[in-house]
Amino acid sequence: MMNPILVNLPEGGRFGSAITQVFSPEIYDSLHREVRKIEWEEAQQYFYRQRERNLAEMPVFQDIFDRKFRSQVASTVGAYFAEVVDEDFDVAAHKMIAGDYIGVHTDENDLGETFRMTVTLNENWKKEDGGILLTLKSGKVTDVDGAWLPSRNNGFIFGISEVSHHAVTPISADKPRYSLIFTFKRAFGRSALSVWNFWYPFPLKSDIDEARYTAGKMNISVKTFDSPYSCYVFGDSRELSAFMDGNLRNAPRGFTYADSTSRNVDEFGEQPRGTDKQRIEKISKFKRLPPICLVRRHSSEYILVNGSHRLSHAVDSSNPICAIVFDELLE
Repeated sequence: MMNPILVNLPEGGRFGSAITQVFSPEIYDSLHREVRKIEWEEAQQYFYRQRERNLAEMPVFQDIFDRKFRSQVASTVGAYFAEVVDEDFDVAAHKMIAGDYIGVHTDENDLGETFRMTVTLNENWKKEDGGILLTLKSGKVTDVDGAWLPSRNNGFIFGISEVSHHAVTPISADKPRYSLIFTFKRAFGRSALSVWNFWYPFPLKSDIDEARYTAGKMNISVKTFDSPYSCYVFGDSRELSAFMDGNLRNAPRGFTYADSTSRNVDEFGEQPRGTDKQRIEKISKFKRLPPICLVRRHSSEYILVNGSHRLSHAVDSSNPICAIVFDELLE
């Protein structure tokens, strides 16, 4: 149901991440269709004007947001925050038309709401249409950190706090802007898996782009990365090796560069991004890392197409390993 890809990491003071390919095509198409049938209620406050509805009591959305959906979404969102979140989350739908806007705000409240995820349901949206989500470094609308088009199956996920400043620019298009707002609360009394203190559960878009390039050099169809991925967690390198029956290519020997018996080079035999040691030192400065990326071929062979230095860093520091696996698609 959820198979998101991170556009950016929440590092360097950022309070959240843009995400894409949030839901499966089937779920997205259902949401895209049903949200356009809603009877809307106008809502206006001093900092915004839009149309909105809570979806909790609408039967068609109750069917979409069934217990299986809620469990998977809560688990996935919780892993991103390295927290456990309640499955009884709230979902609201927003519709904005020409002239509607949302001014700078943080969403901070005293209702126990801790995390939020927006998902936009619009086709062929352009920056000239307005309705752009701005994430801000402060309470000033000019202090922009990121600007995100409300395009098909895109979203933004963040922790609600006094610094989660954001806004939506006025709509200038002659078509409506639709979005869903998922609001989560922390589930107290339970702890998230410790693996999520070291890894993010979603791949990074730039890593997927590099994986496509690597796969193409190894005669793997780039269409492979258009299909859903599966996320796996391994306690150590032995569990990872057992999962693949020891059948992994394009990885450093022993899953580590520490002993210098393996080197990561480009197709010209060069290391333009630095030595393996330098790259691992850079990686070690991140609070958390996006998962390594594998392709499972039809032959049952596995190919490491991105993340060898993250793998080495996890092994060298005796941390668990998080991997996403794409099943090979043939042309």
